Order: sequence, then structure tokens, then C-alpha cells
Amino acid sequence: MGVMEMQLLDIALCIPVRFIFGYVTFQIYRLTKRREGKLQDKSLLPYLYLEELRPLLAMAIGAAWAAHPFILAMCLGPLRSLLGHFVLSYSGVISTFRWLELVAGLGPKGFDATAWTFATYMGIPVEVQFEDGKLKRINKKRWRIVLDFAWRLAIHAVIMLAALSFGKATDYKPFLDEPPAALPRFGLPWSIPVTMRAPLSQSTSIRDFWGRRWNLIIHGLMKRCFFMPFQNAGPMRKNLAGLLSFAMSGLFHEYMWLTLHVARPESSRYVAGKVLSFFLVQYLSTAFEVLLGKTRLGQLAAPAVLRTVLTTLCILPFGPLFLEGIYEMTHESVNLLPAIGFL
Repeated sequence: MGVMEMQLLDIALCIPVRFIFGYVTFQIYRLTKRREGKLQDKSLLPYLYLEELRPLLAMAIGAAWAAHPFILAMCLGPLRSLLGHFVLSYSGVISTFRWLELVAGLGPKGFDATAWTFATYMGIPVEVQFEDGKLKRINKKRWRIVLDFAWRLAIHAVIMLAALSFGKATDYKPFLDEPPAALPRFGLPWSIPVTMRAPLSQSTSIRDFWGRRWNLIIHGLMKRCFFMPFQNAGPMRKNLAGLLSFAMSGLFHEYMWLTLHVARPESSRYVAGKVLSFFLVQYLSTAFEVLLGKTRLGQLAAPAVLRTVLTTLCILPFGPLFLEGIYEMTHESVNLLPAIGFL
């Protein structure tokens, strides 16, 4: 079994663990909920005492979700690549925010209907779709969407493998003077059609970049946890929600970059605070863009291509703050990815 196959096996083994953990934690947390209309039932007395500890229990379980990537890595032994640690830390971020949705009642309708539904929602590291309070089923019309997605994903895979094959055969000369892993190439020339929608090549504004194109899974979680509670609030609270969203994005990226540093500190370039500062700069840039849009200059019509270029130029200069902490992982991942031997 090759390194890539073993790495995928490590990550796949964590999915049933997350499902079981989600089922158990949901059942434990639900036991502490007060049952209206049955307060005279003597069998409920232990649960009434537990309800007083409900906030502490919620925080403890949330901390366990955030810590579970480290725990799994300790149980399985050091994973065979930094990418494995990165994927586990990403699942830890998603799980923690989804637990917050449960505690605050902010999740999609039906996600907490049963323990099995919640465990599925927690166990799968993608955006789980609901319809009429139930898990959305794939009908004939949606099968076309699934097949279209599979086709686009296959095209991305072929382009990537071909590019890596020619690049490795020529040592990326004469096009590049350094390995592509050191460059801010996320989203170019096309992005994987799941969480990204060509952020650097089609965004027409900074708000469009972060709100409609970059990492839509995290965007959905941030929108439900921080924006929706303030949707009917005043301008100041909405601005606070925006600042909180960018700050939380920076903090959970700090958490992910830290897992890579802990996994292999001798080769890490992680410096605490850099990725957080990147997201705070993006918040300020977004706020400035909103203010500029209210002026005559901002209301001038400009070609979409020009707006895309200006958006990219506003984001890319700060790329090193974001990328430096994962340099070693991207460099290692390029060497692990399979490539077709055309040359």
C-alpha cells in the first residue's frame, strides 16, 4: 500500500468515529433538556439537576469536538503526511461550528430531528442539504446535478494530473523558478466545484470573493452562526457580525495551522497571529469597499474583467500571511500526488 493510499485510509477511518461520537454527544446533551409539561414526573429529577449544568456540558462537548483531531492522531499514531493532519483539523473546525449550531439552535431545519440525523450531519465533512426538515433525497432531476458534478470533478483531476506530469518531467522549467507549492495558486485557473467557485478568476468584488466563491461550506456555517442572528439588527450590529465572522475565520485557521506545526515542528513556518491578521485585513478591505460603493467613484460602472483584476490585486499581496503556515504541507502534497507519466 502506497503512502497516498495509507493517508486516505487514515482519514476514512475517522468518519465512523465522528458519526458515533456525534450520536453519543447528541443523546447526552438531549437528556439535559427540560421536558415541558412533565415536571412532576419523579423520574425526571436527575435531568433537572443536569439542566443547570447544560451550558457547561455544551462547552465541554464543543471542546471535545475541537480536540478530536488531536485525539484521533494520538490513537492512530502520527499520520503519514501533513495533509492528513490538515484534513482532520478541518473536520474539527466543521464539527465545532455544527455543535455551536445545535447549542444555539441555528442549524438548518431538521438537522437535529433525531440522533441519527445529527450524527450524519456531524460525520460528513461537506454541506449536508435538508428539504422540508428532512435530509434531501436524490431524485431524477438531482441525479443530473450529481453527474454534472462528477464530470467537472473528473475534468479537474485530468488537468491537475497532466499539469503535474509535465511539470515534474521538466522540473517546471522554463515557466517557474520555484515549486508551484510555494505560489498562491488556490482557485486558479479553475477551482474544485464543491467549496470554491473560481474565487481568484471570476470574483468581481471582495465581498463577492468571500461571500459567494471562497469555501462555501465554511461560509454557510459562518452565515448561520454569526450573520443570521443579526439579520434584523441595526447597521452597527451587522458590522459587528462581519468583524466577528472574519475574526473567527482567522482563529480557526490559526487552529488548523497549529495542528500542522504540532505534527512536524522542525519544518514548520507557522508564526502565531499571521493568518489572523490576514483575515482582519480582509475585513477592513471589505468595509472600505462598502464605504467606497456609496461614493460617486464607487458607483461608476466598470467592466467585469477590470473588477476581477482589482479584486485579485487587493487580496493576493496579503497571500503570504495566509500561506506561510502551510508551506511545508503544500510542498509535501505536490510530491505525494500521483501524476501520469506522459514524458
